[in-house]
Amino acid sequence: MHRIIAPFAVVIHLVFVGFTVIGGFLAWLVVPWLVVPHVAAAAWGGRMAVSRAACPLSRLENWGRSRTGRPELHERGFVAHYFEGTVYPHRWSRRIELVIGGLIAGSWLGFALR
Repeated sequence: MHRIIAPFAVVIHLVFVGFTVIGGFLAWLVVPWLVVPHVAAAAWGGRMAVSRAACPLSRLENWGRSRTGRPELHERGFVAHYFEGTVYPHRWSRRIELVIGGLIAGSWLGFALR
């Protein structure tokens, strides 16, 4: 069971992060009703970025990882573990968060003006 939990948490996390970044564009260009769950996802993602609080999905993944003898995620969570230092340098983390925040705000502006 532990071997299923950690990968499941990773997949759900990836879907959530992806939706948080592009969900506003999906609502603007394709499916307008997605704006409601996107606002909730963006609010949660923004809270996590600002507070650096522990995410329930990170806790779930860490539980599965520790039960299979794998090291836990980076102390700052999922994004720091899988993206920082791999997709972009650690020193860019706040800049990337600001760019993503700008993309989200831009998608909402486009949605509002459509």
